[in-house]
Amino acid sequence: MARIDANMQPVLWTAISKEPAFVDNQSRRDDYDIAVVGGGYTGLSIALHAAKAGQSVVLVEAGTIGCGASGRNGGFAVPHFPGGITAEDAIEALGKDRGERLARLVADGAALLFDQIRELGIQCDAEQNGWLQPAHSEKALAKVRRVYQSWQTRGVDAEWLGAGAVAERTGANGYLGGWFRKSGGTVNPYALALGLARAAQAKGADLNQETEVTGIRADGPARILQTTKGDIRARKVVFATNAYTPALYPGLAESVIPVLLYQGFTRRLSDPERRDILPTRICFTDLRKSGGFARYSPDDRLTFGGAVFRMGNRRTYGEMHGRNRLAELFPQLRDIRIESYWEGWCALTDSYLPAIQRLDQNVYSLMGFSTRGVVLAQTLGQEMALFLSEKKTEAEMPVRVGGVRPIALQRTKAFLGGFAFPIYQMRDALRLT
Repeated sequence: MARIDANMQPVLWTAISKEPAFVDNQSRRDDYDIAVVGGGYTGLSIALHAAKAGQSVVLVEAGTIGCGASGRNGGFAVPHFPGGITAEDAIEALGKDRGERLARLVADGAALLFDQIRELGIQCDAEQNGWLQPAHSEKALAKVRRVYQSWQTRGVDAEWLGAGAVAERTGANGYLGGWFRKSGGTVNPYALALGLARAAQAKGADLNQETEVTGIRADGPARILQTTKGDIRARKVVFATNAYTPALYPGLAESVIPVLLYQGFTRRLSDPERRDILPTRICFTDLRKSGGFARYSPDDRLTFGGAVFRMGNRRTYGEMHGRNRLAELFPQLRDIRIESYWEGWCALTDSYLPAIQRLDQNVYSLMGFSTRGVVLAQTLGQEMALFLSEKKTEAEMPVRVGGVRPIALQRTKAFLGGFAFPIYQMRDALRLT
């Protein structure tokens, strides 16, 4: 829990958010149908859709709404699995029926997200101008083509682009080809979290910020959450805490690998620069481990980011890498001024697929979105809400409901992850990814 940092001042998204700061009412009933731990996209989606399904819901957040990964990420709404994962890979991991269900949820997810934003009137500067996955190397091109072909066989509206078309749409140097989906886009991720909280509260969910869970005990079939602001009784409990997971159950915090990432934005780009760079305001993410992506903020800045290298002055290191990567993609931006930088934790799983774990009778967790949380945390959160509301069975869920699955050598992997970024940079430079 020491990772929680409610100070969002360094995060650009807070300064430009059109959603007002969320104010909870600290209301409490004697008991609830469902208690949700975690105030990011996953927990907010569960709370919203469980309340819509007629359940009494309380959500508790140790910090403030959206102060974790949900408010600190790059705001890419991606209609695809992480990296080069395909539906076939999901089927191999989950079985045919579940894998196909998850693939459909992933394929449709961005469109569903933007539909929900419009339906709920969330002011998060949503831009659905499309998302592109370009290839920076021959090895990446083979992976990207495999991904495209996998989606194409499922009737997904994917478009293949040659090197010239990728350059035309992005203005970026060095890409050999890629595939495009028009349903993708970008959001202000912090404003999106605030809007989801507002919507969940309007549907009757009680949302309590600055309320840390310190323990949990049985009360017959129900559970009592012990918090810093008193006990909460609920028929069912779900942890939606990802990289900020408390060690309340053996192995739970070790079921994901927390990775510290950084994000930032440049100065505003001029009108002539914007005519050459992302001229239609699409966004893209490539397969580089050291970060190859671009999008505009609502006020016309370009993003940069990567994994934090925890030696020396990490902000200086991150900004230097950001300038170098942007100059590689867009040479006219060499030495561009960086105006914002922040850090936050992301939760990875070994398979890069999320997991639902049964921690105890009527106690579950849902986490591990591996950089695809903007969309998948919300769509799978809705599925989890239906499961907890007993409107879907385990057999109908797009991922398995299993026991706690701690990752082998999780602590070692988490520690080494803080020093891996230079290795990622070298492998990418040698076109090994």
